[in-house]
Order: sequence, then structure tokens, then C-alpha cells
Amino acid sequence: MSKFYGDTAMGGLNERFPTTKWTMILNPAQRETIQVELCTKYWKPLYHYLRCKGFTNTEAKDLVQGFFTEKVLGREFIQKSDRTKGKFRSFLLVAIKNYAIDVQKKDKLPQELPQTTNGLVEIGDPEIEFNRVWADDLLQDVLKELETECYKRRKTVHWKLFHEWLIEPQIDKDKTCMSNICTKYDITDAPKAYNMISNIKKRFRAILRDHLRSLAESEEDVDDEIRKFISIFSRNLARY
Repeated sequence: MSKFYGDTAMGGLNERFPTTKWTMILNPAQRETIQVELCTKYWKPLYHYLRCKGFTNTEAKDLVQGFFTEKVLGREFIQKSDRTKGKFRSFLLVAIKNYAIDVQKKDKLPQELPQTTNGLVEIGDPEIEFNRVWADDLLQDVLKELETECYKRRKTVHWKLFHEWLIEPQIDKDKTCMSNICTKYDITDAPKAYNMISNIKKRFRAILRDHLRSLAESEEDVDDEIRKFISIFSRNLARY
């Protein structure tokens, strides 16, 4: 294994499985940290979830803000969290769904808002939209970390090859395009370029796996999270 990957590889018999979101929530010393992280990472996915449930832009924003302020930053969310009831994201969706219902009853809002064509209410499956936005944000975080690592390790050309060949949608996966890319970055031949891209793909997968570990209780759970992540981007991530 190359030096580039040897000190950052994931897994291994002696590696201890890292702290998960559930563990942090249930640990009083780490609650503040996870609460801030939840607000940062899940505000947008929950907003889109509520939009697809039929809430207007303003209503969805108010509900998400209220959810984090009253529930996540309060004690009720912590007290009701139960890792035995399923995946963390599933628990989060149930929590905000129940919160929205409580607010609707309290404020006498309609249980279902009509879909409109003026752009105020979006159409789609709420849970699918939640997972799509969550996965897209995760992808951007992983790519940002990968890019930073490549630049620090003087793998700039590797990163540019990876990004141009796999990320940018306008690139067609044919030899002509790869030949053009090789010329652009002064690479001797396509096989060398493919090998460079393969190396960065390995790091992409390792970083992705590391991020998903915070949501899982075992390596099997991580594998399941990766399958779900890939299924969301099945078309865009075909080359991964």
C-alpha cells in the first residue's frame, strides 16, 4: 500500500469502532456537541422533508427552527431517543413528524396543505427527499475533505483528474475525452491516468465510510448505509 494511503486507511483488526450518534446523544458529556452537529447537518434535509409534506417555505422554516430549539436543544429529544427503535435518521424523521403534528394541533393548522403550482409547495416523496438532500450534503462534505487531503499531500493532479472524470457531468467516459484530459494535465497515457483516478477513488470510499461510521453500530451497518447512499446517486455515481 502506498504511503499516501498507508497512514489513513480505514479498518483493521485493532481498530476500535468509533462513537456513533446514538452513543453521543446518550452521553451527557457529549450532548452539546451532537446537538450542534444535528442542527448543522440536518436542518436542510428536514426542511425539504417538510416542504414535501405540504408546508410552505415559511411554515417549513419555522417548524424546523422550532424543532431544533424546543426539542433537539431541550431535554425531550434526548430522553425519547432510543437506539433500539431503528436507524438514527428514521428516529429523527419520526421526531419531527410528531413535532409538526403537535404544532398543527396547537396552532390549528390544516393537517394537509394543498399542492399548488406557484412554487410555494413542492411535490415529491418526503422521506426520499430527506434522504436525497442528506446524501447530497454528505457527498459534498466527503469531496471537500478529499480535495483538502489531496492538496496537502501534493496530489493536486490526482484530484483534478478524479473530479474532471468522475464528478463533472459534461465529461463522457470515452477514450477521446480521457486523451484530452491526459494532454491537459501532461500525463503520458490513459492507463496512468486511470491508475491515478483509481487511487483517489479508494480514498473517496474510505472517507465516505469513515463519515458513515458515525451513523452505524457495526461494519455491517456501515455497508448498509453505503448501499443506501449509492442507491440515491445510482446514476450520478455509476463510475464509483
